[in-house]
Amino acid sequence: MNIAFYISSTGWGGLEMNTLKLARLLTEKNYEITLFSQKESTIYNKGKDIFSSVVLLKKPGKYFDFISAKKISTALKKRNIQKIMVFDNKDIDVISWTKKLFFTELTIIYQQHMQLRLNKKDFIHTFRYKSIDYWISPLEYLKSKVLENTKVQEEKIRVIPLGVDIKRFTKQKYTKQEARATLKINPKAPLMGIIGRITEKKGQLFLVEALAKLKQENLNVELLIFGSPTVNEPQAQKYFQQIKESVKQNAMENIVHFVDFNEDVALFYNAIDIFVLATESETYGMVTIEAMLSGIPVIATNSGGTSEILDFGNYGTLYEYNNTADFCKKLEYMLKNPVEIEAKALSAKETAVSKYDQNIEVQEIDKLLNLV
Repeated sequence: MNIAFYISSTGWGGLEMNTLKLARLLTEKNYEITLFSQKESTIYNKGKDIFSSVVLLKKPGKYFDFISAKKISTALKKRNIQKIMVFDNKDIDVISWTKKLFFTELTIIYQQHMQLRLNKKDFIHTFRYKSIDYWISPLEYLKSKVLENTKVQEEKIRVIPLGVDIKRFTKQKYTKQEARATLKINPKAPLMGIIGRITEKKGQLFLVEALAKLKQENLNVELLIFGSPTVNEPQAQKYFQQIKESVKQNAMENIVHFVDFNEDVALFYNAIDIFVLATESETYGMVTIEAMLSGIPVIATNSGGTSEILDFGNYGTLYEYNNTADFCKKLEYMLKNPVEIEAKALSAKETAVSKYDQNIEVQEIDKLLNLV
C-alpha cells in the first residue's frame, strides 16, 4: 500500500522518534511510504533508508498556506497516494486545505501526540478537524479530552496506544552492578532515578529539594539524574546551575549522581531501584512505560496520561505534582513496603507487555489504513 507521512517538524523528540518507528514497522509490512518534510528535518536525515520517496517542502504557514497545500496535492496525485498520516497538530491546517481545495478524495489519519487542554470548538479548529477521517488517541484519557474540547465525532476516534520495542526493556541488558559500574556511580542506599533533558518542565530541582527533606528526616535514599541541559538554551543552563547549587548547599554531592544522557537507556533502568516522574503533566509518558517494562517500581505525578498508564495507582505510586510533603510520604511508604511495591511493579510489567508492544500498535494502524 502506498501512503504518505506528513511531518514538518525539524526537531528530534518523542513525536519524531515515534513517527520514524511507525514508518519502519509499516515498511516491514510492505507499505511504501512517501515522507513530506523539510530538508533540515532530523526525521528526513535519519529515515532516508526507510521511506520509499521524499518530498521536501518549506515549513508551512500557520494558517491558510494554499501554496503549500497545492504542492502537497500535486505530489500526492503524481504518486497515486490517497492516504496521508499527520502527527503534529501544527500540520493539520495545511493538510486540511490540501483536502478541501485540491484533493477531496484524500483520506487523512491523525495520530495525536499532544493533549488538548483548551477549548477548540471555534470555527477554524472545527474546520480543520472535520477534514480528518480518523483520529488516533493513545489513551482513553486523551480521547475524553478530544471529545470535551472539540467537535470531533466520537466514531472517528480510535484509541491505539503508542508502542515500544518491549524486548529492549523486558530482557535485562545489564546486572545492577554492571550498569552502575558503567555509569561510574556507587550508591550506598536505594537509588531513585529521573531521565530526560534537564529543564524546569521535567522537575529535577523538585527531586533534589525533596531529597534534602528526606535527608533531614534521616531517610537514606540517593538520586540519579540521567540527562543533560540543552547547550544553547540559557534557561536550561540556568536551571541546571540551580540544581547543582541546591546539591552543594545541602551537602548532597555524595548522594546525587549526574550522568549525561546516553542512547543506551538500559543503563539507566538497570541501575535504579525506583523510577521517578516529576513532570507537571505528561501527555503520554513513554519513559513511564519503559520503567514498567523494566520491572522498576514507579512513583509519578498524578496528572495527565500518566495516571491512566499507571491505572490510577494500581501499577505505581501517584503523588500530587510539586507537593514535596506528599512525595516524601509516598516514597517513604515505598521504601518501607518493598514486598507490596515489587508485586505492584510485576503487575505493571505484565500489563505493559500485553498493552504497549509496538507490534500491537502497528497491527491496529494497519487495520485502520485498510478500512479507508
